[in-house]
Amino acid sequence: MNGLVLGLDIGIASVGAGILNKDTGEIIHTNSRIFPAATADNNVERRNSRQARRLNRRKKHRVVRFQDLFDDYGLLTDFSKVSINLNPYQLRVHGLNQQLTNEELFIALKNIVKRRGISYLDDASEDGGTVSSDYGKAVEENRKLLAEQTPGQIQLERFEKYGQVRGDFTVVENGEKRRLINVFSTSAYRKEAEKILRKQQEFNNQITDDFIEDYLKILTEKRKYYHGPGNEKSRTDYGIYTTRKDSEGKYITLPNMYDIFIGKCTFYPKEYRASKASYTAQEFNFLNDLNNLTVPTETKKLSEEQKKTIVEYAKSAKTLGASTLLKYIAKMLDASVDQIRGYRVDVNNKPEMHTFEVYRKMQSLETILVGELSRKVLDELAHILTLNTEREGIEEAINTKLMDVFSQDQVLELVQFRKNNSSLFSKGWHNFSLKLMMELIPELYETSEEQMTILTRLGKQRSKETSKRTKYIDEKELTEEIYNPVVAKSVRQAIKIINEATKKYGIFDNIVIEMARENNEEGAKKDYIKRQKANQDEKNAAMEKAAFQYNGKKELPDSIFHGHKELATKIRLWHQQGEKCLYTGKNIPISDLIHNQYKYEIDHILPLSLSFDDSLSNKVLVLATANQEKGQRTPFQALDSMDDAWSYREFKSYVKDSKLLGNKKKDYLLTEEDISKIEVKQKFIERNLVDTRYSSRVVLNSLQDFYKNHDFDTTISVVRGQFTSQLRRKWGLEKSRETYHHHAVDALIIAASSQLRLWKKQNNPLISYKEGQFVDSETGEIISLSDDEYKELVFKAPYDYFVDILRSKKFEDSILFSYQVDSKFNRKISDATIYATRKAKLDKDKSEETYVLGKIKDIYSQAGYDTFIKIYNKDKSKFLMYHKDPQTFEKVIEEILRTYPSKEFNEKNKEVPCNPFEKYRQENGPIRKYSRKGNGSEIKSLKYYDKNIPESFINITPSNSKNKVILRQLNPWRTDVYFNHQTEKYELLGLKYADLQFEKKTGTYSITINKYNEIKEKEGVGKESEFKFTLYKNDLLLIKDTKNNEEQIFRFLSRTMPNQNHYVELKPYDKGNFEGKEKIKVFKMTSNGRCIKGLGKKYLSIYKVKTDILGNKHFIKKEGDEPKLKF
Repeated sequence: MNGLVLGLDIGIASVGAGILNKDTGEIIHTNSRIFPAATADNNVERRNSRQARRLNRRKKHRVVRFQDLFDDYGLLTDFSKVSINLNPYQLRVHGLNQQLTNEELFIALKNIVKRRGISYLDDASEDGGTVSSDYGKAVEENRKLLAEQTPGQIQLERFEKYGQVRGDFTVVENGEKRRLINVFSTSAYRKEAEKILRKQQEFNNQITDDFIEDYLKILTEKRKYYHGPGNEKSRTDYGIYTTRKDSEGKYITLPNMYDIFIGKCTFYPKEYRASKASYTAQEFNFLNDLNNLTVPTETKKLSEEQKKTIVEYAKSAKTLGASTLLKYIAKMLDASVDQIRGYRVDVNNKPEMHTFEVYRKMQSLETILVGELSRKVLDELAHILTLNTEREGIEEAINTKLMDVFSQDQVLELVQFRKNNSSLFSKGWHNFSLKLMMELIPELYETSEEQMTILTRLGKQRSKETSKRTKYIDEKELTEEIYNPVVAKSVRQAIKIINEATKKYGIFDNIVIEMARENNEEGAKKDYIKRQKANQDEKNAAMEKAAFQYNGKKELPDSIFHGHKELATKIRLWHQQGEKCLYTGKNIPISDLIHNQYKYEIDHILPLSLSFDDSLSNKVLVLATANQEKGQRTPFQALDSMDDAWSYREFKSYVKDSKLLGNKKKDYLLTEEDISKIEVKQKFIERNLVDTRYSSRVVLNSLQDFYKNHDFDTTISVVRGQFTSQLRRKWGLEKSRETYHHHAVDALIIAASSQLRLWKKQNNPLISYKEGQFVDSETGEIISLSDDEYKELVFKAPYDYFVDILRSKKFEDSILFSYQVDSKFNRKISDATIYATRKAKLDKDKSEETYVLGKIKDIYSQAGYDTFIKIYNKDKSKFLMYHKDPQTFEKVIEEILRTYPSKEFNEKNKEVPCNPFEKYRQENGPIRKYSRKGNGSEIKSLKYYDKNIPESFINITPSNSKNKVILRQLNPWRTDVYFNHQTEKYELLGLKYADLQFEKKTGTYSITINKYNEIKEKEGVGKESEFKFTLYKNDLLLIKDTKNNEEQIFRFLSRTMPNQNHYVELKPYDKGNFEGKEKIKVFKMTSNGRCIKGLGKKYLSIYKVKTDILGNKHFIKKEGDEPKLKF
């Protein structure tokens, strides 16, 4: 053991690390590790793009098979002669009643096969239930229309009436908006196609029954979803056709995807995890919740008989929420809900408990008596309904695994039940198998222990293999049970820090961890802003109310705050409490509060030594006399025995009805437990000091298991952020989020929190829960600390000068930073937008130029008009209509601009912008192209020449297109740095993801030497220039100005400004971004918060700076002889 404490502040996109000498408080090391949060948004975008590619690929494959079908049956062989000008919707409608030529039939059937509808709509309820969303109403409208029409008839009608079929669009009829959507079920298209083919069979003997059957198979066939993606020729580990090989070198093909979908039991590695919807999992979770409860009985726990009664009640209740369940339990025990503790709460502080929800909902089945089904059948049924989402899969699984149990009508009802209650089965899989839960359920009935205690007592060992590394932890293994990817990534980074710190400093005495409050970066920011705003709003409301009552003005005079300790806090509490002393119920006049500062005091509702909470949630404003009388008791213990107080009953009613008191404060005020008992103190410490959230427990338990298995005596604890933030406030350490320093400072505070003076007097509750931990280690007496004694022991730093050191500039400068460098090569090459181009000569141009086209999608929206007028005022020749249809532009568009206003007055007589195009439409209907008869086609959007074609783009122009089609905004990947000895300047070569090529056979990426040299020449890198090193996003570099003798470390972002050689964008070393015009050492000044600078200057010297995860720097002048071109 090394006598050191490691503190870790684990955030969403950062981990702060701080190492202290346990005895002296000497700061050994501190750093901030910064990395991009594992946001789900990136995964969603990638998944949607992949899904779109698959849909397109499958559509193309269907079209090819369809063409082969026509060829095989001799119906059509020369597809080049098929007209592209025929309307497929008209042909589909005509084909229902009259003869089509082979070419016309081909066009009609191809149109259906390309867009064959959505299969899951076939499983939707016939009555559909109540649909609230616009999308749902539009789909429901389509379903009703299908009773009388085919999809083709509906689509043709809409095309002729609205000029649009595909997509999602809104029409206005009789002053009301209607959303129309081109979504129909696959079965509806199948019925239409079969009707057309049967009718054509009457005219054409080449259309046989076999042809019809083969066509319908192409139209409706799809791969079984439990096979996953891939096939024999194109293997992927995301489907059954894996890339793994067996001992004989043959590819492994799985029978199904169950292994990937479900996973194995934590304790029985050969058993699949159970469905959360299974009867056994419901009973197990329910009993575990009951065993976690503390109830007002002699044993403080529910008996076996009581649990059995509650289980039967829960199963038979038609509706049951956690609050109702708690009321039932309270009534059974002849107690109140307030006396029950130990249940989980949601983000709104409302109770959360399992309630046999799936079993209860299944009681509504009409053809099946759920109560008569065996546990085995219910568990298997839940497995099937969780795993399968569509009718085909459900029917197949039930008929295979539950053969002869259900009739066909019952199967159909189960399919419909699954569809109507998808949320019940979408919760996935339990960590445990049915086998393990069946062993634990009798224990949960017979004892009052929760699952982990029982597992430990029974000697159950986790199935995962222990890492073979001795002193180091396998970060992937540890995070297997953390299912939130954001939290898992942060924890993996923290484990890497523990391993690196262990490698450098040895085995730690203590590791203290604080986990992030939020599970995503955006959520954390929103939560922080929301809390800040709520605090400020409450402060303002309190001050305004106080000022109005005091002097009838909006503000209180500054003079009243001079010499009046904590008056601002007192006024806020006065506001929260409805201007009353909460211990006596007496009103507090504002003038009395201001002028008699010693008459009223701020009291901790629960003693600090119990609550560890010095926040406003644990404070009340009370008469000083009442405070002295209450002492170290709770309001429940004190009020009824106090001389001048209202009754506890009156107090409780007032607190419960208060709208201004927060839930946490109400919880403190209404605590009815005996806080002098050791077990009650233990519970409060766990609640207020120790972080007991699921992910925190996983980290704690896993680290404890690791160190115990390796016979290391390291003490692990996970502390709540609320406690360490109190320490920061009390020690007067301001938290600035403008830089990344605060992560490292927080880590040192977290480390120091395990060494507070209070823990010297009593056993450290951060470390263990031992009986008698509230006993004075010197006298053997139970400790009862006053708030002043508590503050002296807790809020005094554990080491002399510790806080002064944390405040010092020298310490701030010693903090190290490390960043996760993004060197991956298989990322998105550009944005997904496809850009059309046109050649044009605008009024400003001397000759014809190639432009990328832009489009105003809706000229009737205010945003659409704002875009239009901005372009129009700058250069109206940018609009295609100006060149291609000048009559419409001059006589329609510009006439509307002249006639209709762009501003109007609202109800408050305030001038606001409006849209002339929309004003015209409201009076005359849609804008139409100019024609003598006034029946030109409707104008909804306008195209314009946007920007010149960029220098860097990907050409995806189809072979039959006259104009280029491109992808632009190519994403930068890396920059290679060279040094030219002749000019004595650095030269930079920027590579983009688009420059790489993927070799499918080998699965590798590379850039050819020819391509590289081409880019090298284009980027102005000399042939004889010497390669120095490669820079990726978030690499660090040291830039020295040898002329002015200045140097500075920057964070590299990318090669930028492609038209200017050797320019890069740099970021600061210790924070996210520069601020406006910020002074910097090497380049003097940033501009608009960005540092875009040219590095091809004679007096610059550049080093690449590599750091380990602890931020220790290694300076590199040369990385290799040649750049790496294969990956």
